[in-house]
Amino acid sequence: MSQTGSRTGENSFVTFLKRRWLAIVLIVLLAIVAIQNAFGGDKATLFALWGKLVMPTWALVLIVFVVGAIVGWVLARNRAARKG
Repeated sequence: MSQTGSRTGENSFVTFLKRRWLAIVLIVLLAIVAIQNAFGGDKATLFALWGKLVMPTWALVLIVFVVGAIVGWVLARNRAARKG
């Protein structure tokens, strides 16, 4: 029987917010940065080895977010596998 939230009378939504508040704040900040850069029309230039890639800054922000989310998911999955 889980005791998360049962002693203090908290519902599951409040428990969810308490555990993930930092992730929620970071996602909101990411959305703000992406929206601001979408209206600015700025371009980001990436240099990788011999290639050059020019893309809108908002797209780069979203790509970095997706890569970070995938890495976090893989690391959490590996940690859970080691514990279990």
